[in-house]
Amino acid sequence: MELLKEAKERGLPLTIPEMLKRSAGLYPDRPALTAREKTGDRTISYGQLLKEVEALAKGLMSLGIKKNDRIAILGPNSPEWAKVYLASGFAGCINVPIDSLLSDNEKQQLIAKAEVKAAFVASRFIDILDDLPKGFPLPKHVICLDYNCEDLGLKVMSLEDLKAAGQKKKGKKFPKVSKDEVAAIIFTSGTTGVPKGVMLTHWNIVSDCIACSMAVDIGEERFLSVLPMHHTFECTAGFLLPIYCGCHITYARSLKSKYIMEDLRSCRGTVMLGVPLLFQKMKEGIERALDRAPAHKKLVFKAMWNLVLAAEKAGNPNMGKKVFKSLRKKAGLDSIRYFVSGGAALPPYVPLFFRRLGLDIIQGYGLTESSPVLTINPLERPKNESVGPPLPGTEVKVVDPDNEGVGELAFRGPMIMKGYLNNPEATKEVLDEEGWLYTGDLGFVDEEGYVHICGRAKNLIVTSAGKNVYPEEIEFLLNKSEIILESMVFGKDVKSGGEEVCAVIVPDFEMLAQRKDQDSLDENKLNKIMGLEVKKVNRQLASYKRIKHFYVINEELPKTSTKKIKRHLFNLQILNKKPSKR
Repeated sequence: MELLKEAKERGLPLTIPEMLKRSAGLYPDRPALTAREKTGDRTISYGQLLKEVEALAKGLMSLGIKKNDRIAILGPNSPEWAKVYLASGFAGCINVPIDSLLSDNEKQQLIAKAEVKAAFVASRFIDILDDLPKGFPLPKHVICLDYNCEDLGLKVMSLEDLKAAGQKKKGKKFPKVSKDEVAAIIFTSGTTGVPKGVMLTHWNIVSDCIACSMAVDIGEERFLSVLPMHHTFECTAGFLLPIYCGCHITYARSLKSKYIMEDLRSCRGTVMLGVPLLFQKMKEGIERALDRAPAHKKLVFKAMWNLVLAAEKAGNPNMGKKVFKSLRKKAGLDSIRYFVSGGAALPPYVPLFFRRLGLDIIQGYGLTESSPVLTINPLERPKNESVGPPLPGTEVKVVDPDNEGVGELAFRGPMIMKGYLNNPEATKEVLDEEGWLYTGDLGFVDEEGYVHICGRAKNLIVTSAGKNVYPEEIEFLLNKSEIILESMVFGKDVKSGGEEVCAVIVPDFEMLAQRKDQDSLDENKLNKIMGLEVKKVNRQLASYKRIKHFYVINEELPKTSTKKIKRHLFNLQILNKKPSKR
């Protein structure tokens, strides 16, 4: 399907400013954005949003900001973050969202690398611009995202002052923005080293929104925004897609599960995006609550659960929607239509668990380089072990498949990036002349067209016998243990050639402390306990996949802001001890 042709025939938007203007025209009085604050909820309608965005855009232009200038945004999720992102598009500028969880030096490096002309910064991060190392270019204009920052050292403008300046420029016209111009530069999270600036055009992003809306039934939804907006998954699927569809977005106050549940109840959220770790924690929280429940309630739940399992075997996978209706209401989850998981692989048992409770989880797949969504697992016929078929207008192929049909996945479609900022060599490594994006992910496509991910090509372990081992498969089994917090599986070179399978294990000390016989844990006892868990996993694996050595560490593994392990930062030398054998 040619998305561009269909969009033009149906009069659909091709740029981000056109997208907001369309929704404001269709739904002027419908609530668009809500911030939950101590003084009460603060909501803005689509009509008001368009007026404020246009005023901010004209305010930028009044400062001398020109078309294609770059604008940094650094701060937590908020209506103000959203307004600035949209206003930059109206002014013809390029957004550069910055990850607020990076170190101060990393933030400074990215702002300098992007050569931004203006920076919209939350007050808590203003100091990093007041303390730039020698030689770092300071943005010409600094605007505070949340309140007047006159007393914070730098010459800082407030958002209200910028908006007021724009409102005085009533007759000023916005520059013409074409669909193929760059709308945003997103720096990758850096799981494999130095971040690269992914250049996404207006049509890259808007086409992804259109394709997602065709693949998933989106009505007048109420989104709860939890994930950081600087990440492409939340920015496209949790911000711009809802704007395109005329939905209402409420910004969660915190990532803490207590506040998420309160915010869900308050906004009566119907859709929430999350990373697999969030849904895993929600699952564990539900299970802990059940463990603490009185014996009679446990018996009732078990009977209901068995009824759902029996119905599932009989061909009715949705019995949980009826059986657990009151439980979902009590938990504040009765308004949810579905959750959406992205950013990393979702273990199949997690969506299965939620589905049995009557809650659907849609799993998708994508990369920053693809705006980011490429596939979506359909609600009506999901496969928990798959990431679903490609979006409308998107092609997939398996490059150099092995005997089992597994090879590198490549995709082509209108959402594929323009390239990496100032890095043509890196662009050529992943993007060919025919527009195919080589993902670096290994997988296969089944007979029904569903895509299955096996793991990252760079993480692949090749044994001395030439067998391929996917670390993610073994990590999935290890992480199912209630006393393992997380793990990382890797290959270690052996003298005979090839690699042997090793693992780093982080115990869940909170769960270990609940065991009656674990009052005191020395190193030897801990290694013995973890060794038993490794043995259990090894029994489930083919001989060439089994873990040969493992390390037990006390600290969590280094991760990106979307909770992916930074494998390149892990150094076995920091362990200062020999591995345990299994």
